[in-house]
Amino acid sequence: MMIRTLAFCSLVALLAGCTRYHSRAQGPFAKSESPTLPGANVPKPLGNQPSLGIAAADTPRAAAADERQLVPPRTDNLAPVGASTPSEGDADASAFPPFRKRPDPKSMPSPFAPKQPNIEITPSTPTPAAKSLAELKTVITTANTAWKAVDTFEATVTRREINPQGAQTSELVLFQFRREPMSVFTRTIGENGKGREMLYNPKKHDDKLYLMLGQGDHKLFKAGFIVPPVSPDDPRVKEKARNSIRDAGFEKALTRLADTVTRIEAGKVPADALVLHGPVKRDEYPYPLTAVTQQFRAGDDPLFPKGGSRTYFFDLKEKSPSYGLPVLIVAADSMGKEAEYYLLEKVKLPANLTDADFNPDRLGKK
Repeated sequence: MMIRTLAFCSLVALLAGCTRYHSRAQGPFAKSESPTLPGANVPKPLGNQPSLGIAAADTPRAAAADERQLVPPRTDNLAPVGASTPSEGDADASAFPPFRKRPDPKSMPSPFAPKQPNIEITPSTPTPAAKSLAELKTVITTANTAWKAVDTFEATVTRREINPQGAQTSELVLFQFRREPMSVFTRTIGENGKGREMLYNPKKHDDKLYLMLGQGDHKLFKAGFIVPPVSPDDPRVKEKARNSIRDAGFEKALTRLADTVTRIEAGKVPADALVLHGPVKRDEYPYPLTAVTQQFRAGDDPLFPKGGSRTYFFDLKEKSPSYGLPVLIVAADSMGKEAEYYLLEKVKLPANLTDADFNPDRLGKK
């Protein structure tokens, strides 16, 4: 009897423990939990406490360890005011708000590429080439203005050149010029050909040269002999000088420079066809002269078939009698050998010359 009583008590204790400690998953026949009805277990307001305050004070139920959360829990770790955010290009999912790595601008279309800075070009700022050309035009304009104001002038001219026969000639002459009517008189005052005189006044005395021989000019005729008038186009005249008497003065040279500027502006010749050197000190003058070099390509000038250069030295000193005029002209061939050298000194302007100074009867008279 005692044994049965102990067995029965053991069975009762075993059944009681099984009903207390059971698993959550009890198979398809497990009894489901009764759903909580709306409004059930809702706390009632105390005193003047609002209903929203009650809802906010309700502590959410802690999820079980094995439950999956569909929505991440809210965090109250907001970024403080003034806190720095990750720099562009850095990915940080834990930051607030989360940042995604930005694409490389080089691999994306133009809307994502960085904008190029706007570079403003000031039209009033000339380029060096344009500035140089403008200064050239100023020098040439000054020279043309000075030359157009000339009626008569006188100067001592040193002329050294290679004549068409290839021989080098050199002489020092007194040069007198009148613009209208165009007239020229020269007298050699240097030792080479001393005493030679030449007169040209085409409107009054035909288109002829009147010449009186100087020392050493002719084997048969002595110095002082007046030869018959001859045309400037006579071969005997042309073979002794590089330039025609018709081109005396600065009209042709200045026109040639102005035409070159026009061709540079039109793009017909290179920009370095004319080069402005600015003030240059020469031994011939006590003060600097403004130099301009004209470059010749092969065929540009009949006097330089293979090309060359001619440099004009302008007197731009204020109050100078030769102000604005080229007082020194030096030319060289393609090999750099001097072919022309014309130096004007002791310029007298105006020279107050008259018809009597350009009359053939003047030859041989002081």
